[in-house]
Amino acid sequence: MLLLAFFTTLPVMAQIEQQSQSYPMTMADCLAQTFAQNPDIQRLRADVERATGTKLVFWSRALPQLSGQVTGGLRQGSLYGSLGPFSTLTAQFSQPLIDVGIPPSLDRGKLEVIVAQQNLNREVTERLHEARSTFLRALYQRDLIALYAEIGQRLQANVDSEQQRLDVGTGNEASLKWAKIQKLNLERDLTNLRGDYFATLTRLAELSGRELAESDGTKRQVRLPKPVGELQYENVELNLSRETAYAMEHRADLKLLQALSDAARDDRRTVQAGYFPLVSLTASALYIPENKALSKQTDIVPGRDTRLSEVRAGVAMGWQVIDNGQVTGASRRIEASRQQYEIALHNLKQDIPRELATVEAALQAANARRDALAKSAEAAEENLKLIEAQVTLGQATQFDFLKAQSNLLSVRAGVLDATYSHELARADLDRVTGRYLEYKTETTAAQR
Repeated sequence: MLLLAFFTTLPVMAQIEQQSQSYPMTMADCLAQTFAQNPDIQRLRADVERATGTKLVFWSRALPQLSGQVTGGLRQGSLYGSLGPFSTLTAQFSQPLIDVGIPPSLDRGKLEVIVAQQNLNREVTERLHEARSTFLRALYQRDLIALYAEIGQRLQANVDSEQQRLDVGTGNEASLKWAKIQKLNLERDLTNLRGDYFATLTRLAELSGRELAESDGTKRQVRLPKPVGELQYENVELNLSRETAYAMEHRADLKLLQALSDAARDDRRTVQAGYFPLVSLTASALYIPENKALSKQTDIVPGRDTRLSEVRAGVAMGWQVIDNGQVTGASRRIEASRQQYEIALHNLKQDIPRELATVEAALQAANARRDALAKSAEAAEENLKLIEAQVTLGQATQFDFLKAQSNLLSVRAGVLDATYSHELARADLDRVTGRYLEYKTETTAAQR
């Protein structure tokens, strides 16, 4: 059953690889395209523009309000004389003089933009980190596929050697079967790895906002990125106190929660303004234009002109003393939300030292493993040279030589895995400290 699944999966993967087109992508290209074209980042950029409009809504509480109304029509009857048109114009003006809710409303408008911007920064950090981690995984899987293919060639040579030994009567069936099992196990792992590599490239294209398929007029072809570059190993020495201070200052999620807490505080102050009186400067005007139809009308009250236009101005005050808990309930609900933001912010700040300690431990473990495997690689290379000399002198068999080659390639695969783990830890360090926003700032400056 396992062999059937393997032989059916392999042609499918080979067909996908043959039908797909590739385009080169470096790490810098990956990050730049993700920052410029990622759908989630583009959506939150539009949300920043929306926040600018919402800011005007909050600020409108302090701005004067002017409204007008025009009424027109026809009038007829014994009271008004012959048929004729009429029209009136009414205008109203209001300007708050004393409103306790205006200062927090102005602050809340500013915070609306800050919240949207910090939400965008948080998304930029997450998407750039995912893009970087995915690109590193693609490089690791690409190199590992090459190593597996090289090991597969050695195992196939081992199978051929055992078959030759069996044919001349110096081998046995058990050794041949074991060699074939090793080859089949590697081919199964290689097929699974190719499937994972294809999924990684697909995710990389999605993160960078590229189309997965394009039409050439006759058929649609899959287009996938081809990672360019090598896994670079860079040693990192961490100063936990300095990195913690940097993270506290630059983490976008911390700034977002702080902005949300401040916004909830201003919302609460705006609602609590209902406890205080509101004083406004008001004015209204009524204009009745002169026309023949109106001039012929009969006075309803003797001595009073029914066509009189007027202007009124004054100060109005309103104060609701009893609201049945409307202001109190809204204030407590908003305060509960603010406390939740504060608790989440406190927990995130406490997690930063632990996250940095985890990253430091991962870096140290990857360093130690890579150093140990590098020494093993040197020993495996020396052993391979020794076995090669012994084969020439007839003191070792071809099987011993193939085994030494496979051992060297396995150690190289371990070094590759340790390098990948180390670079993932470095990427996680940039995420924990908020350094992806430095890339955003540099990219924006370069675009300008």
